[in-house]
Amino acid sequence: MTIYFLILLIWLLSITLTLALFKIWKYPSRFREMAINLSLFTHVCLVLAIIIEVSSYLFIIQSDSFSFTLANQRWFQTHWQPINRLGYRDPDYSQEELDTKRLILVVGDSFVAGQGIPNYQHRFSNRLQAQLGNNWLVANVAQVGWSTTEQYQAILNYPYKPALIILSYFIDDIRAAALKSGESFKFKNLASLPSQPVLNWLIGNSHFLNYFYWQWYRYHNQQPEDRYWQYLRQFYATGPAWELHKQELTQLAKYTQQTQIQLLPILFPNLVAIDSSQPILQQITQLFNELQLTPLNLTPLFINHSPATLIVNATDAHPNEQVHQWVADELFKQLATLNIHP
Repeated sequence: MTIYFLILLIWLLSITLTLALFKIWKYPSRFREMAINLSLFTHVCLVLAIIIEVSSYLFIIQSDSFSFTLANQRWFQTHWQPINRLGYRDPDYSQEELDTKRLILVVGDSFVAGQGIPNYQHRFSNRLQAQLGNNWLVANVAQVGWSTTEQYQAILNYPYKPALIILSYFIDDIRAAALKSGESFKFKNLASLPSQPVLNWLIGNSHFLNYFYWQWYRYHNQQPEDRYWQYLRQFYATGPAWELHKQELTQLAKYTQQTQIQLLPILFPNLVAIDSSQPILQQITQLFNELQLTPLNLTPLFINHSPATLIVNATDAHPNEQVHQWVADELFKQLATLNIHP
């Protein structure tokens, strides 16, 4: 049962009861007048509730970092396109394009797929494609929530062999390794709806109540992003999660070496905690160096900018369109050192 159906049902019941009451209660009295006023007030409130709810559905369309909200669902319904035959947010390429152009895969998670970016052509993979021109085909191979495990499988399953893989690395790519090592409980407690069933249902189904509940929740509780960030930093300490993650990255790097595919890792810091990201990025850089790879740390692009100018919105810490442009420009320069030109 949707919130709209519930409001409409209550409204129709209210009208039915009012008509029945007035048909029976015909004689003027003070209580009859009070009943009429209460009935009119109820009808006005229900009409307003419908208007507010429909307006919230139509106009509160906003992504968030963890996809908690109904507004985020609306954002994906509105903007998450096109979806190609492989299931990625990218167009389908013709066989002629795949046969005649050199292929670059940009592999990653929601940073690459473009969460928070309404127009997919404004992502850094598409901007890089525009800069490289018609001799190259830059394909976006990414899904929201992917970590290194899923990225590696996507590379193995991609039906065409690329000349280059740009592996976009973000700090939460260790998540699958953390889950395997028994840390799944930490991801289940980032945020929660009220425990009362009725209130839980209303917030889970009303776009208006849902939006303002999560605004209230973020204001009165520690930000989910803050807790998530605390957990991630723990995983990079010496322990099972880090050891598993090293194996994942080593496996991916060795596969590209064995298949003679160039691999360029690019490292994103946490855009709202750039300085405290550096020990982790240095740790990852050292691992890639041991694997005979030189990753591109993107931190210098962002270090002199405030977080608010880098992220999509106050509830979504994904990179905004300006960041995607900077990354595309930096990649274009970096590819020139690898003899990849328009």
